[in-house]
Order: sequence, then C-alpha cells, then structure tokens
Amino acid sequence: MEENGQLEILNSLHIGSQASSMATNLLVLLHTVLTIILVSGILVSYNVSSIDFKGSLYFACSLGLASLLGASIAYLCAQIFATSSQACGIFFSIVGILYVLRAGTDVSNLTLSKFNPLAWTYLGHPFYQNDWYYLIGLFLLILVVFSIGLVLESSRDLGSSTIAPKKGKTKASKWLATPLGFFFYLNRSTIISWLLADGVIALMYGSIYGDIDTFVSSNKLISQMFANDSATLINSFTALIMVVTTAISLVMPLVVVHKVQSETNKERLGYLLVQRVSRLKVYYSSLILSLFFGTLAILMNGFCLGIAATSSIQANNGKFITTCIKASLNQWPLVCLFVGLMLLSLSLPIFVGWLVYGLLGYSFCITYFAVLLDLPKWMTHTSLFNVLAKMPMEKFDLMSFAILTGIGILAMLLGRILYTRKEIV
Repeated sequence: MEENGQLEILNSLHIGSQASSMATNLLVLLHTVLTIILVSGILVSYNVSSIDFKGSLYFACSLGLASLLGASIAYLCAQIFATSSQACGIFFSIVGILYVLRAGTDVSNLTLSKFNPLAWTYLGHPFYQNDWYYLIGLFLLILVVFSIGLVLESSRDLGSSTIAPKKGKTKASKWLATPLGFFFYLNRSTIISWLLADGVIALMYGSIYGDIDTFVSSNKLISQMFANDSATLINSFTALIMVVTTAISLVMPLVVVHKVQSETNKERLGYLLVQRVSRLKVYYSSLILSLFFGTLAILMNGFCLGIAATSSIQANNGKFITTCIKASLNQWPLVCLFVGLMLLSLSLPIFVGWLVYGLLGYSFCITYFAVLLDLPKWMTHTSLFNVLAKMPMEKFDLMSFAILTGIGILAMLLGRILYTRKEIV
C-alpha cells in the first residue's frame, strides 16, 4: 500500500500516521488469539488422558507466538528496507536461516538451540514439561522487536526507509536491455533465494537416510519384512520426498510468471510495451525463465538429495544419486503443466492465478496426507502428483509423462494466443 501510494491517501485523512500498521498488527493478533482458542479446543475435545488442558493450551500458545514472531520480524523488515520485495526477501531469509540453524543444533548440540528463538516454541516440551519460561521469553522478544519497528516507523518519512536504497547504474548493460534480462533482473532475488532454499531442504532430507538404514538393520522384525534389505523402504521414502521437494520447487516458476500479472496490475508493464518490446517477447521471456529455473530446481533437488543420502549412509555408490536425479526429472511434466496454467491465467481474471496456487497446494496435501488421513482412493486420484509414477518405487510411466507434458504445452500455446489479444493498460 505504501509503494502504490494508497497509504499516502489514507494518511491525508484524519487518521494517525501509524494507524494502518497498527490495524495490520491487531489483525494478526486477533488471528493468533483465534488460533490459540481453536487449536486448544480441538485438542481438548479428543478426551485423551495424555492430552490435558494445560498441555493443549501450551501447544496452542507456542503456535500463536510463532505467528506473532513472524509478524514482528516482518514489521521490522518493512521499516528497514525500501521495497516490499526486499522486505519479504530478507524476512524469508531470516526465517530460513533460523530454521536451518535450529535443525543443525537439534542434531549436533541441543544447548545451542536455546539461543534460537524459533526453537523456543518446542523446547518447553508441550504435554510433558510445559515450561512456560520459554514462551514468556518469546513473548518478551516479540515485544522488543515490535517496539523497535514502531520506533523506526515513527522516525522515517512515508515512502522512505531506514536503509537508503542503493543507487543503480546510470546505463543498463546489454543483457539488462533485453526483455529476458530485464525480467530476470526483476525476479533474480526470488530465483536465487528459492534455488538455495531448495538445495538446503533437499540436503536436510537426504541426511535422514542414514537413520532409515540404521532403523531397518537394527530391528529384526523390520529386517524380515524387507528381507534384510532397506531398499524398499528407502525407495518409498524417496518417492514421498520427491513430492515434497517438487511442490516447493514449483512455487518459484509460478512466482516468476505471476510477476507479469503484478506488474500489469501496477500499470507499469504498459510503459514497456509502448516501446519496441512486443507482448510475445514478454510472454516468451516469462516462459523461458520459469521453465529453465523450474527444471534447474528439480534437478538440484535430485542431486542434493542423492549426495546427502549417500553421505549419510556412508556409501561411495553414485548409482543412488543417478536414481534420485531420474526421480526428480520424472516430475518435470508438473513444471511444464503448472507453468502453462499460470501463463494461461495471465489472460484470464486475476483470481485464476491464485487458483493455480490453490491447485498446487491441494495436490500436495492430498498426496502427502493421504495415508495419515486415510483418504478414499477416488480423492487421491484427484492429485496431480499421483498421476505420474512414484519413482523410484514404481517404474517410469511414459503415458502419464507425455499426457501431462502435452497438456502443459497446450496451455502455453493457448495462453500465447490469448495474451497477444489482451488489452494491457
């Protein structure tokens, strides 16, 4: 709202200069309170002796305070950095770093986790110790971060930032002067940060393989079930992890394509199109960037997962790395399909683009929670992740691979036709 000039119009009325930010934070606080009430109420309604009211309330409060911690960090970033994209990028980077550090210290040295505020939500051991000191400390930290953000907002002018934005170059490079280079420049922070996050997540999942191998080899019953070979269990686990990492990777190319829609809504794309840049160049630039980096993301998933897995089980066999890469490439039609649907949505009403995000989330949830929630088979078939073969547990299915790829290409072609006829302000 501040970037688009809407906040300046509101502040010209008889409201306080910080009324909008306070209203936003109060909305987050209301959401947190409702979350605590809802989660604790559902847990208590199970009437299980081990899930008492105190533990349920503690668990719900830890979730609520985690939400408030994120809101306070985001509020602080919004005051420090000049644009919303910079603030969002730094915010997700901070949360990602805290998450990775928490994962590392939990395994290597739990004492170090006590210095990570993201770990305070569970170090109090809900339903067991219910140590409220961690949550009290987290609440005090939230107040401190929020107060700093409040002071910074009151000391800066509307439209400015605490850290002055770096001045750009006076002349654009030849690469930046091209439509492809320009759109890469607009999306470079999203692409780079998402690729790094994909690689880190794949490495984290790969580090678990050593524990799977130990679990199977140390349990006689499990060893008999798998005939003293953990390959079946590992393949099943790999197939599930491929769904998780692919779903995460698919968000990035969708964001790249959706950037065209957001620039159009802000009435900035029209200035580009009145020059010697055609709509087809804009369309193809988004198509090339999203497909290339979407493919690179799933390749990184397979490679990083294979590297970490072979390292965790202390095996010098590169065959499993190749297996993981093949399993990740098996998911490529989903990149093609979702990119095609998002490109098609550029010429349709705005809500269609958000429906594509919803379809991705729905397909992931159906596949991931199918066994846990005991979902009926007909419902599991509605997930796009279940259309493809679950490699390496299943053999490669050329028919489903070709069908999803064909639908994605068809959506791209149809989107190209509609986009050239769309009226752009």
